Amino acid sequence: MESEDFDINALEVYGVTFRDSCFLRLSPEAEDLAERAYRELAPLSRGVVIVSTCNRFEVYLDSPARGRVEEAIGGLFTCGFHLSGVDAARHLLRVASGLESAILGEDEVLGQVREAWVNARRRGYSSELLDTVFHSAISAGARARDSTNISRGVLGYPRAAVEMAAERLGGLDDKVVLIVGAGMAASEMAQHLCSKWRPSKVMVADRNAEKARAILSLCPSAGGEFIELTKVANLDVVDAMLVAIKGGMRPELGVAARRSKVVVDISTPQASPTAHVTIDDVKDFVNHNLSRRLAEVPAAEGIVEDELSRLQAMLLRKSVDKAISSIMRVISVIVDEEAKVTAKNIEGGEDPYQAIMTALNSTVKRAMFPIFSYLRERPESRAELARELMNRYESMLGLRGRS
Repeated sequence: MESEDFDINALEVYGVTFRDSCFLRLSPEAEDLAERAYRELAPLSRGVVIVSTCNRFEVYLDSPARGRVEEAIGGLFTCGFHLSGVDAARHLLRVASGLESAILGEDEVLGQVREAWVNARRRGYSSELLDTVFHSAISAGARARDSTNISRGVLGYPRAAVEMAAERLGGLDDKVVLIVGAGMAASEMAQHLCSKWRPSKVMVADRNAEKARAILSLCPSAGGEFIELTKVANLDVVDAMLVAIKGGMRPELGVAARRSKVVVDISTPQASPTAHVTIDDVKDFVNHNLSRRLAEVPAAEGIVEDELSRLQAMLLRKSVDKAISSIMRVISVIVDEEAKVTAKNIEGGEDPYQAIMTALNSTVKRAMFPIFSYLRERPESRAELARELMNRYESMLGLRGRS
């Protein structure tokens, strides 16, 4: 029904996250799964928005046909969680604020929530309720990051390695950086390095040229160069050497380390014979950042609850406004019908004043009948509302008399 468009109890979320056992099996198929979910669930609900990231696959629904939706969800994933109403809204606000992330307070999820909503709206899948809820989630996420330190610092070892090198060198702008390795850790190092600083040159040393060049593509504004791992001993001086490889100690890295101003090695076991910053140092750095972020959780949760209260109040206002708009449309129809009858009566010779008075009385009675019926149905609980309406109507006459 129209009056239920802004009912928060119509909100449902079904999801699987990194905490659930089936997520690793689902994750490689997430993109295809999202398309299938939109196809199957859109006809069964007023609106659908799917948030799919590397740590979660969540389906937000407005007014789903419960039995049929649950059957469809069961065909998409076999484990996970289900929340309704206020709990579903609170969960989304917490997700956007980084409180439900694998890395507490991580920044990327806020953009991912926004992108999921924009994509659903562009394709016609969202609804007025979902638009309002996602807008509140984005507001909560932005406030949590602006007003607390929950996203300050870094937690992942690769990013921490870059930060610690920058700390020792006073930043990495215009620096020559060598990344040793071409796995996921090296990729994250390069991404963080080149999104935050502007190094003059980035080199990647590895056995696999194709993987190394893929990492170099993450730093398009810097001069890039692939180095065969066995030839790193031939390099000239570099400002920072960031090491993340498997296999243990590599003697050739010892020569390169002596030509580097700072060496950060997060390999396990250590790969460089000489490192200024080891994995143990990076762990301490990460743990310090984590403790600082954990201290910000109560403040971030307070923001979530504040935004949730605002969301509920906003939905109630929108629901009332929509109901009033619908009532006014009905009254407009009544007015039009009465006007046509009055025009015919005047054309037929009826006194215009009497015809107009008849029409006005009929219009008021028809327009007010649902309100009077509503008040009389339960006088024990609606008498106060009746008195409040009476006072407001009487004040209208008072105001008119003083004009």
